[in-house]
Amino acid sequence: MEIFDYENILLLPRKCRVESRSECDASTELGGRQFRIPVVPANMKTVVDESICAWLA
Repeated sequence: MEIFDYENILLLPRKCRVESRSECDASTELGGRQFRIPVVPANMKTVVDESICAWLA
């Protein structure tokens, strides 16, 4: 298995062709559930609990 860190990943800027940010959909799907914000917390008790999961969902 190959492991990546921040030195291996590069995001390239591109031109945006939307009129407004409201046209963009940054939601993501994980485990059959749809999340409105593209944030996936770590599955650790010290990072996330049930209330945070409900808020993110």
